[in-house]
Amino acid sequence: MLKRKSYFVVFLCLVSLMSVCVADENDAWDKPLESFSLEGHGAAVFSVVFSPDGETLASGSSDKTVKLWNVNTRKLKRTLEGHAEMVTAIAFSPDGRTLASGSWDKAVKLWNIQTGKQKAVLKHSGRVHALAFSESGAILASGDSDETVRLWNAKTGGLKQTLVGSNGPVFAVAFSPDGRMLASGGELDNTVIRLWDVQTGKLQRTLKWRRVDAVKVVAFSPDGLILANGSSRPEENTIRLWNTQTWELTRTLTGHRQEITSVVFSPDGRTLASGSWDREVKLWDGQTGRFMRTLGRHSGAVFSVVFSPDGRTLASGSADKTVRLWNMAIQ
Repeated sequence: MLKRKSYFVVFLCLVSLMSVCVADENDAWDKPLESFSLEGHGAAVFSVVFSPDGETLASGSSDKTVKLWNVNTRKLKRTLEGHAEMVTAIAFSPDGRTLASGSWDKAVKLWNIQTGKQKAVLKHSGRVHALAFSESGAILASGDSDETVRLWNAKTGGLKQTLVGSNGPVFAVAFSPDGRMLASGGELDNTVIRLWDVQTGKLQRTLKWRRVDAVKVVAFSPDGLILANGSSRPEENTIRLWNTQTWELTRTLTGHRQEITSVVFSPDGRTLASGSWDREVKLWDGQTGRFMRTLGRHSGAVFSVVFSPDGRTLASGSADKTVRLWNMAIQ
């Protein structure tokens, strides 16, 4: 009898210890990650992007400017001025020498990062909402409110092709890692995601689902096997993961309470980060779609999230006029 009581006491101790460990782990995941706020914009920050070497962070804002920040010192390096309206999209060329910025002033500007000087201005007939460089850096894609996607020669600034077929403003563009395919998403478009052959400019496929939706963000995983998109339908607020081999919908991620504004995969593809009008930045397992944690909250909607090239930092841009740098190394 005494022996049984001893076993029972040991069992209770083990259960208690396990409960403490689980509680500690859950508490750790529930706590916001360490972050640093970059302040200087006079209005909402719509887009953030790291340079390929990870040393510079660029942010585009409703205050009509693009700011370049030193990631190591967290100090402002330079402010690029020249747009007449809000800057809604920015993108670094793969070699890090050129920054493209798109604006509601119906123009994309190409900037020399070393000098801060404008290299070229690419004129559009509508407000520019999205930008993306191909992996090689040879092509720059832009999406705007005139329902088209334009492909530009990134070196000369010349227009290569205009992709026509969207039923509304184009809010999202993303190249596949091999540069052969371009995904685009927009508003008032029942087919929602369109997949284009970059070489021919022809529409290859459309991804559909039952409900009418607007897609304002699309992103390929680093290996190109998954395409993620965010929903802006008020009653959904979901992220969808598509298998790019079969083009079947494999996962629907729920957790955000308002429109999804940004999704991005970590460089190793193991993590997916998302931003939303609910002011939160969330992390998901990039392969299974399992919810991992909420990093923390801005005091305004989160419009853009991006990983540093080494994956150790996540940057988020918000309506609260700030850029936050989240330390992913200590999660």
